[in-house]
Amino acid sequence: MDKKADWQWEITAHRDWFRFNLREIFHYKDLLFRFVRRDIIASYQQTILGPIWVFLQPLLTTLVYYIIFHRVAKISTDDIPPFLFYLPGIIIWSYFSDCVTSTMNTFQNNAYIFNKVYFPRLIVPLSSILFHSFRISIQLLLFLGVCLLYFIRNTALHIGWQILMVPLMILITAGFALGCGLIISVLTAKYRDLDNITQFVLRLFMFAAPVVYPASLIPGKYKFLFWLNPLTPAIEIFRSSFFKPEPIHSIYLLLSILTTCIVLTGGIVLFNKREIQIMDVI
Repeated sequence: MDKKADWQWEITAHRDWFRFNLREIFHYKDLLFRFVRRDIIASYQQTILGPIWVFLQPLLTTLVYYIIFHRVAKISTDDIPPFLFYLPGIIIWSYFSDCVTSTMNTFQNNAYIFNKVYFPRLIVPLSSILFHSFRISIQLLLFLGVCLLYFIRNTALHIGWQILMVPLMILITAGFALGCGLIISVLTAKYRDLDNITQFVLRLFMFAAPVVYPASLIPGKYKFLFWLNPLTPAIEIFRSSFFKPEPIHSIYLLLSILTTCIVLTGGIVLFNKREIQIMDVI
């Protein structure tokens, strides 16, 4: 008598290019949140200040940027108080940088797990994004606290309707970081020296976004390339939400969303296609 095999998973060496496994990821949502909890606990174990570093890191970085770029280099901040100008850019840039760095090392840091048990490998980079999203949510509260202090000291704040777009800007930053990290993770898993190159390029990439200077300083002939970077509208819209309400150029916003979707889709497709082969070379 013919017996039909009954199974829940089928693991094969062949993967379709556009197989995103979203339903499978949903089934492993408990594992996803366990990884997030693990990252939160591991980040602050055996540290002197513990979670206080979440606040100290952007504050100290902002102080250094204030001294170097405002006091020494005297770069314009578009009449925004320098500390309030640098802080949101640093928070968003650090979020992007941390997401890319943690995601690009997915295979190296988790090879001991990947070789022992099966689960959707995309769970790991997604957990890194959620962990850093938890951190940026706390840092945004810090930013609101600093704004309140300046308001008490009679500094004018101009809250615009763009503040409703802040969650979208964070989502765009997360998607862009995840896509970049997934692409780099596939490359660095095979070519280890690309890790150092990526770290160097990532530091330079900060100056392609308006972290330490306003978008108004960019010459007109470079504006298209400048706004092609999804971090540009994320930082500029964030600033305009609190300090200088300005009309949003919808074409630039749509351009950044399109760029993010292309990079994110390419990253997921490449990651899912190559994950099995990569485990053979790690």
